[in-house]
Amino acid sequence: MFVRLYDEIPDAVFQGWTATRWYDDPRVRREANAVAEIVLDCGTLDPAVTEEIIGRDGDLGRFTILLGLDTALAHASPYGPYHGAPALTGVLVGYLTEGRMNGQGTTGALLPRCAYPGRPRGRRAKAEFFGVQRVPQAEWDRIEHAIVPAVNDPHFGREEPVPVGCAPLLETFDDVEIEFEERLGMTVYRLRPMDSAGIRSRIKSIIRRLDESGARLAVMPEAALSDGLLEHWKEVAFDTAGRDRDRHPLRFLLLGSGPLGPDDPPPNRAVLIDRWTGQELLVQDKLSGFTLDAAQMRLWRLPNAPDSGTAEEYAALGTRVRLLDSSLGRLAVLICEDLGQSIGWERELRSCGVSHLLVPIFSKPILEHRWEQQGAERQIAGLGSWVVVSNSLAVGAAIPDDELQGTRYTCLVAGPKSLDRTAYEIDLQFGAASTGVELGRLPTSELPRVLPGAAYDVWHDHWQDAKKDVKKGTKRGAAKGVRRP
Repeated sequence: MFVRLYDEIPDAVFQGWTATRWYDDPRVRREANAVAEIVLDCGTLDPAVTEEIIGRDGDLGRFTILLGLDTALAHASPYGPYHGAPALTGVLVGYLTEGRMNGQGTTGALLPRCAYPGRPRGRRAKAEFFGVQRVPQAEWDRIEHAIVPAVNDPHFGREEPVPVGCAPLLETFDDVEIEFEERLGMTVYRLRPMDSAGIRSRIKSIIRRLDESGARLAVMPEAALSDGLLEHWKEVAFDTAGRDRDRHPLRFLLLGSGPLGPDDPPPNRAVLIDRWTGQELLVQDKLSGFTLDAAQMRLWRLPNAPDSGTAEEYAALGTRVRLLDSSLGRLAVLICEDLGQSIGWERELRSCGVSHLLVPIFSKPILEHRWEQQGAERQIAGLGSWVVVSNSLAVGAAIPDDELQGTRYTCLVAGPKSLDRTAYEIDLQFGAASTGVELGRLPTSELPRVLPGAAYDVWHDHWQDAKKDVKKGTKRGAAKGVRRP
C-alpha cells in the first residue's frame, strides 16, 4: 500500500510548499496517527477506509495515509527507535529474507531508512518526509543489495561510536608494480601491490594492531590488493579471530582494492570481508577510471612514466552498485575517482539512503580542504552518510615537502556532527600514519570514529506525535473518518 500510494502522488506536490503545509496540519497528523495505531494493532487497513479518505481528500488523503503507514513501519525497522509490533513481524521478516519491505506485487524496493541528509531541514524532498526509502525500479535494476544474516551480524550498538582503523600498507613505490604501455593507440597504466614477504608480514602486523587498537571497522587503500594477497588477508584475519570481543574487536575489514581475476583488463575491485568468518560480504568494482596527466606524473614521480600526454587506468569498469545492510548501517564502496565522478552512482545511493561510504584511494597525501574533503562534504550534505577515505604512503613518499605543503594525512573520516540537522555541521577527523603498519590516528592519538546508521525520531515529527499519543493513552483509531478493518 505504501509503495502504491507513494508512487501515485505527483512529485510536483513536494516541489513547492504544498506537502509542507499538509504536514503541519494538525488534522492530518491526528488522522495519520489513527491510521498508524490501527495498522500497529491489526497489521492492515480496511481498503474501504483507504478509498474513503482518498475519495474525500485526493492527494492529501494519500499523504495522510502515507504518514500513518510510515509511523507503523518505523516499528518494523531494525534501524528505528521502536519495537514491539507483532502485527508487522511479517514486514520485518520480509526485509531480512527478501531484502525489501514491499511484496512481489510491487516494483522496485521499500527499504528502512538509516541515514538522513546532513543539512538544515527546510523544504523537504519527497523522500525526506518518511522513515523508509522508496527505490524506483530503474535504480533498483542497477543495485545489488544484500543483508548480513542475523546470526553473523556484529551487532553494532545504535548509539555506540565505532572505532575505524586505516593502515597505509604501501610505503613507497617499491611496494607497488607500476607499468605504462601502449594499448589501442593510447598510453595506459597498471597498478598492483608487490606480493612480497615484506607486504605479507605487514598484513599480519596490521591485523594485530587493529585488534590492539580496538578498531571494529578497517579500511585499506587502493592498489593494495591482488589475488594472492586477497587469500593471505583472509587467512590471517580468520586465523587470528577470536570470539572475545574485547581482545579481537575487528569484524568488518575492507581489504582495499586492486586488479582481481583473470580478465584482461581486470577490474579494480574492492573486497569487504567478515573477519570472523572470512566471508566476502561486499565486492565492488571501480566505476570510473582515472586518467593521469603529465603534471601529475611529474609531481608523483611515477617510475617509467611518459614525459608528456596522459595515461589512462587499464581496468574494466564496473556497471553496478553494491550495497550491504547490517547493524552498522547501509554500506557502499567507492574507489578513489568514483568519489569525484558521482554521476554513475549518486542517484542510486540517494534513493537507497546509504549510511556509510568506504573509499580506498591511491593518491597524493590527503590535505585539508582538497578533493577528498570536498567529496565527503557533498555526500554528507546530500545523503547524511559517514565517509571513510583511506590512502597509502606511496605517492607522498615521492613528493618533496616544498612541492606539496600542508599537514599530510593518510585517512579522513567525516560525517554529520549532530542529529538535529539544524545547521551545516560536519565532523571532520583527519588521521595520520608514518609507516605502512601504523593506523591513521587523530592528533589526540585516538582512532577516528563513525556512528552506526540509524533512524531517529528527531527527523520525523509525526513519529513523535504518535509516541506522545501512546503515552497519553489516546484511543486507537479514534480520529474521524478512520475505521478499524
